[in-house]
Amino acid sequence: MVKIYHFYLKRCEREITRGDDMLPAVSTQTKAEYQNKEQNRGIWSYALLTAISLARIGGGLFVALHGPTLLTLANNVGTSVGSVSYLFSGRSFGILAGGIATGFIMRKFNKMYTFGASTFILAVVVSVTPWITQLWLLVSVVMLGGLVFGYLDAGMQALILQIWGEKESRGLISGYHFMIAAGAFMAPFIAQPFLMQEDESVCPATVPPIEQIDNSTNTSQLLSSSDSTPAEQAPINPVVWAYLICAVFLVVVGFYFIFLGCLGTEKRIRSVRKELVEVRREDPVKMVAPLFALVCIYYFFCVAGEMAYNSYIYSVSICSELQFNVNDGTLVNAVFWIGFGSGRLAGVFILKYLKPGLVITINFVATIILMIIVCIFGQSHAPVIWTVTFLYSFFQSTIYPAGVSWVSQYTNMSRNYTFVFSIGQALGSMILVTTGGLIFDLYPFGVMYMVLGCSVVNAGAFACMTVEGRRLAKKRALLGNTYSASNTLMT
Repeated sequence: MVKIYHFYLKRCEREITRGDDMLPAVSTQTKAEYQNKEQNRGIWSYALLTAISLARIGGGLFVALHGPTLLTLANNVGTSVGSVSYLFSGRSFGILAGGIATGFIMRKFNKMYTFGASTFILAVVVSVTPWITQLWLLVSVVMLGGLVFGYLDAGMQALILQIWGEKESRGLISGYHFMIAAGAFMAPFIAQPFLMQEDESVCPATVPPIEQIDNSTNTSQLLSSSDSTPAEQAPINPVVWAYLICAVFLVVVGFYFIFLGCLGTEKRIRSVRKELVEVRREDPVKMVAPLFALVCIYYFFCVAGEMAYNSYIYSVSICSELQFNVNDGTLVNAVFWIGFGSGRLAGVFILKYLKPGLVITINFVATIILMIIVCIFGQSHAPVIWTVTFLYSFFQSTIYPAGVSWVSQYTNMSRNYTFVFSIGQALGSMILVTTGGLIFDLYPFGVMYMVLGCSVVNAGAFACMTVEGRRLAKKRALLGNTYSASNTLMT
């Protein structure tokens, strides 16, 4: 259509030179309208992408803040790291439920308003998390945060695919996932100054169990020490301020979404991008069910390995034989997000020139080799942990967005099927990340062995996805040829 229009403009210019008095006014007006539409498209598109990017940064803060403050949350509820890690299960269950509900909510309600409301709820969840002293309540509140995060994650990704289409959205999807890394990168630095002020942010393994207290201790001394404890504690846990800073940021983002909703931003963008909207029909469930099952397995281990590393690297570095201090533990957690964000940013450009399948293959080879190195040498050589943490997160970062682009090549994932990604990642976080907490209680460095296993199985799942994707493409081509042949016979 654009080529035809430009041809029309050139024709109008030739008519003007011939002295036609009617065409100059028409061509000038049409050209001005076209330029105005192009300008408006850019303005509204940038406004929407800015809102989505800010929301992803807020989501990164929500997800990553639990990692460096995990020991603090365990102390708040009076339990071990293995027990408090059930909050990851609660969060993942909420992400799963939110992802499944995405299609229904996006069809029934205004997307900008629901994105804004979800961001407000996430702000409330973040602000109350460090005040909770009961494990069941902590898990329930974080589950609510996972619910709205799951909707935001799946909903905004689906909106990008709908508006920009599969090919043009490849770089945008990678940038979309880069923004959550940017927020996650900021989380350790926001928490670090407050963790340094907290006396209780120590490895639980260093705290002697109650059973080992000397029985000869005077009961009156125990009573007097317990009575004096509340007076010695600070009225507000310093880590609270880190959560409140993140909550304020989310509130601002929520108001921005509401503002865009009042302006009708989505309709304005769609009105000038009709030719780019995702219009492919969705395949029947029976046709794509095997591929979807493999995609769930792929994201099960992809997200589980990624989250296990970033959630426990702070605690592992402190509580294992590495014996990092709080400052070094926070920095190595930040190094993970530096590498992760760098990889996501590089993916914005890499996925424009390389096919998603090739990018995924390179990443799997690199992550498996790196995790083998860290499992052999990491516990006794601190430089290995620093180096591998950056490189592993760099290569791991594009496995998720490249997977989205890869699957979108074979079937439309921008509408009712968008929840498939959420199922895999939620189940992986729910089961394996929590399992990592139990492994941590037994052997802190054992979490790294679990991450290696996730990378190996993930590579195998992608190999199976490649075979199924080719089979699906051949089946679709065969059905297309059969349909064309039947039409030929009828004519």
